[in-house]
Amino acid sequence: MRKGDGDMKEKKRVWFTFNLCEADAFEQYLEKMALQGWFLESVGGAVMRFYRAQPEKRRYAALLVPESSSLIGADDWKAEQLREQCEEAGWIFQCNSIYWQIFYTTDDAAKRRGDMEKERQFQIQKALSWNWSVKFFYPILVVLEIWAVYQYLQNPGKLFADPMQLLLTLLLTGMIISWAATYIRLFRWSHGNMAAIKKGEPLTEQDLKRTLKCKKYTFMGDGILILGVIALAFLSSMEALISFILSSTLIVLIALFVRKWVRENGSGSNRDDWMTYLVGVGVACMILIPLCNGAATHFFSEEEPDTGRKQTILASYEEGDPSGKSIDRPIGVTVYTSPIPWIINKTSKCYPKDMTKLWDCTRQEIPAEIGALPEDMEVSWYRYMVRKDGIRSGGQEGNDPQEDAYEAEPAVDEVILKDKRRLVVLDYGGGTDLDGIKEAVDAFKEGNIQ
Repeated sequence: MRKGDGDMKEKKRVWFTFNLCEADAFEQYLEKMALQGWFLESVGGAVMRFYRAQPEKRRYAALLVPESSSLIGADDWKAEQLREQCEEAGWIFQCNSIYWQIFYTTDDAAKRRGDMEKERQFQIQKALSWNWSVKFFYPILVVLEIWAVYQYLQNPGKLFADPMQLLLTLLLTGMIISWAATYIRLFRWSHGNMAAIKKGEPLTEQDLKRTLKCKKYTFMGDGILILGVIALAFLSSMEALISFILSSTLIVLIALFVRKWVRENGSGSNRDDWMTYLVGVGVACMILIPLCNGAATHFFSEEEPDTGRKQTILASYEEGDPSGKSIDRPIGVTVYTSPIPWIINKTSKCYPKDMTKLWDCTRQEIPAEIGALPEDMEVSWYRYMVRKDGIRSGGQEGNDPQEDAYEAEPAVDEVILKDKRRLVVLDYGGGTDLDGIKEAVDAFKEGNIQ
């Protein structure tokens, strides 16, 4: 039963497909579907179409064309050669895609020959799936992404208060899990089959149930990730949501267009020209995405004043310059709030700020006049002093370092106030005194530092 036999039949779509290293599982799946009366009509990058007909026992061969391009798939002339070779061996052509050539037979005596043999197909799959770019770039990209997420987590107060930063971290985390899992799976698949070939044993048969379960969980994970990213973009602003949707759509469309152009215009070694492809996609994205986002921002969003405040349901973060009753010097304030104590505790470890390249930092004792503090409240006071020219931070030998090593007045005093759900950092330009500390503590107790 050929492809044309199912044109007037009942049809359905299956919203997943098989990777190039899953040919064995793909064949098992097609044989299972044939027994249920569903026969493959076409296979794309993310969907397969089946048509309904009389159930039939078939053997399938999901093949890749020798010397296929990892960028744009099989060469048409070589694909035709493979089809002739398969038909001579008694196999019937079912359908094809950019990479796959699908054949079937109802003859149990039909053998795989030449490029159809499983060992030969494994070598083709390995050349496309486990090539040098995957071996080299996947670990580097995963390590860079882990480092980026680690840096974001150093200040969770900012991370969980900023929807866009949280969105980026969520995307990076999803990419880390996906790429690391893919790398491990490809490594095990490649080395397991290579070991079998060296020992003269049959290639490892893939577990169809396990493969389908993995695809199910991957599909669910991708769906949750996409919904989470869209929700975070929406919580940030309508402008962020529109920009995200536009940017994502443009990247996909540009990538598909450039690949189609390379496929139609490339030949020979140019069919696998990843450099041209990546440069083309990169240049097009850099030109079109800012233009489209700028136009969308102009027509669909209203300009809002920058208050310096970031907020989500997990945390809030705000920087400002309040003035107090007894404060006559410049003061900067940073306020974190969160219902999650871990976020406050972890963020507090970022302070005092490391400014030792400019000034020396010393911890000051909290005056007893401050009085008793609530059980969950902590107060810290740090002073940044300017070193005199030519004198090291330890001062001159035999003299008081506070008198000899530093200028007369401090550069900045940093006061840190914290409880389970709030963290306030006050930076007093030129330093502060007892009255300033008492005012800050009283304001924190009353919840007036905003």
